[in-house]
Amino acid sequence: MKWIKVVIHERELNVGFDENSIHVYNAFPIKDDLKLRGYRWEPGDKSWFIAPVNLEKELNALKNNLCPPAEAPIPAGPDEVSRFPHSFSVIELRNRIDQLIKEGIRGNIWIRGVVASEIKHYQWASYFDLKDERERSDVFFRVEVKKNHLLQINLNLKETGVADRLEKDLPVFCLVEVHLSLRNVVDVRLNLRDILPEFTQAKIRNQRDITLEKLRFEGILENQKNLTLPVLVSRIGLITSEQGTSVRDIMAGLGPFKNHYDFTFLDTRMEGATAVESLLNALDVMVNRIGIELDMIVIARGGGSEQSLSVFNDYRLCQRICTAKIPVITAIGHEKDLSAAEVCSHLTPAPSTPSGVGKYLQERFFGLQTTLVEMINRLIQFFLMAHSLEIEKLTALLQVIPGQISQLHKFKKEGFLYLLRQFEHSARFVVREQEKSISNILPGIFHKNQLIHDRARFSIDQKADFILSRMRFQNQQAAKQAGQTMEKLDFKKRRRESRKCISEVIDMTGRIFNRCEKLIQGKDQRLSTLHNLALASDPGQILKKGFTLALDDQNRVISTLKRFETLKRARLRFQDGISEILRKEEK
Repeated sequence: MKWIKVVIHERELNVGFDENSIHVYNAFPIKDDLKLRGYRWEPGDKSWFIAPVNLEKELNALKNNLCPPAEAPIPAGPDEVSRFPHSFSVIELRNRIDQLIKEGIRGNIWIRGVVASEIKHYQWASYFDLKDERERSDVFFRVEVKKNHLLQINLNLKETGVADRLEKDLPVFCLVEVHLSLRNVVDVRLNLRDILPEFTQAKIRNQRDITLEKLRFEGILENQKNLTLPVLVSRIGLITSEQGTSVRDIMAGLGPFKNHYDFTFLDTRMEGATAVESLLNALDVMVNRIGIELDMIVIARGGGSEQSLSVFNDYRLCQRICTAKIPVITAIGHEKDLSAAEVCSHLTPAPSTPSGVGKYLQERFFGLQTTLVEMINRLIQFFLMAHSLEIEKLTALLQVIPGQISQLHKFKKEGFLYLLRQFEHSARFVVREQEKSISNILPGIFHKNQLIHDRARFSIDQKADFILSRMRFQNQQAAKQAGQTMEKLDFKKRRRESRKCISEVIDMTGRIFNRCEKLIQGKDQRLSTLHNLALASDPGQILKKGFTLALDDQNRVISTLKRFETLKRARLRFQDGISEILRKEEK
C-alpha cells in the first residue's frame, strides 16, 4: 500500500491506497463529505475506504479538497450549438458565484446580529447560525469560525466581562469573510474572524435601561421600596440554583445565626434560555401558593459575565418583582454588577452578593436582639422611675399632713375659744340684767331672787362644763383620725409592694426569654432535619454507593439511552473523578 498526505478543509489527513481501494485515516470531521462520495467505515482498520471506478480521478479529488478538476466539455456538433443557448455546468456555476461574491465583497466586512443556535464544536472549527437583530426576522447565515479565532474571541469576551464565551442569544458585532461552502450543497457562509465585545456590552446595558424606563413609565418602579419588612423576620424564601455557591455563601455570611431563620429553598435556573421562565414560576410559587407564608424573598446569584447576568434585566421578571406583595431582596453577581432587578427590588445589601445577604440577616438579627434588650431595660427604668415618683409623692404628702392636722386643730380651737368668749359675754350680760331686775324687786322676795340667781349660775357652770368636755372629745377624735391616717401611710408596705412589682417584671422577662429560646430550639431542630434530608439526597452520597452518572459536554445528566446514543462524546462521573469517553462511529 502506498501513502500520501492531503489537506481537506484545512486539515491534514493520511491516505493509503492500492490498485483497488483508497483508505482515509483520521477523517472524522469530514465524514459526511466522504459518505456523499461513497466512502464507508472500516472498523477493523479504523478508516474510511472506497473501491473507486477511477482510482486516479478519486486521488485527484482528495488532493483538490474533494473538488475534482473541471472536465473538458464534450464538443458539441454543429446542430447542438445552433439548437441550445450558452450554459454552465453545476460546478462552473458554483465557481462563478464564488468569484462574483469575492469581487463584490472584497476582504472582511463588519455585520451585526444575534447568535441564533447552540455552538457546535469540532476539532478544526465551530459552527452556528447568525440571525438578524429584529426578533421577528427569520433571515440567518451559517457561520464558521476556526479554532484559533474562537479561542481569541472567547478570551476577549471574558477579559471585558461581557460573557464567558460565545453562546446562544448573544448580540454580536463581528468581522466576517463571505464565501461559498466547500460542501457539495452550494450555500453562502460567513467565516468569522473577530468580534467587538463593546457592542455586546452596550446592547446588554441598553436592555437594562429600557426595562427601568418602562417600569418608571408604568409607575411601579418604586413599589418594592414602599413595602415594610416585619420587625421579626424569620421565614425567608430563597430563590437560587442548587448547583451554584449562593446557598453556601449566604450560610457562611449568617455565621452562628443561620439556625435562627426558617428558609424555604426553591431550586431555580439562574442563566440560560429558560432562566426567566424558571424565575417567574419560582416567584409565583413563593407569593401565591397556599401554605407558604414568608416574611421576605431573597433572589441570589453568584458572579458571572454580563451576558449570563442579563437574565435579570428582563422586563417580565422585573415587573413581577415590582408587583409582588412580599419584600424582595436581591444579591446578584459581584459588587460592581448592577441589574434592573436590583434597582427595582426592596433593597440590595452592601456588598450586593450572596454573602452580603447573609451578613445583612446576621446584623438584622443582632440589631433586633440589641433593640429587645434596650426595650426591656427602658421598661425596667420606667417602672423604677414610676416607683420613685410614687415614693416622692407619699413623702411630700407625709410632710404636709402633720401641718394640715395642726392647722385644722388650731382652727377648731380658735373657733371654740371664740364661741366661749361669746357665750361668756352673753352670760355676763344676762347676769347683769338679772341683777338689775332683782334689785328692782321688792326686798321681800330677795331670798327667792337669790335662789333663782344661784340656780342660774349653777346652770351656767353646767353648760360651761359640757362645752369643755365636748371640746376635749372633739380633740380626742381629731387626734384619733390623725393616728389612723398615719397608720394608713405605711411606707414599709409601699416599699414591699414596689419590690414585688419589680420582681414580677423580672420574672415576666425571664419567661419571655425562655419562651423565645424554646422557639429558637424548635427551629434549629427543624433545620437540622432538613439538612440531614438534603445530605441524603446529595448525588455525592449516591456515588459513594457505587453508582455513576453519565454527563454530556455541558455537565448535564443523561437520563435516557436514546439521548446517550445521539451524543458523540460523553463523560462518566465516579466518586473520585470524571472520565471522558468517545463513542465509536457507526457505518
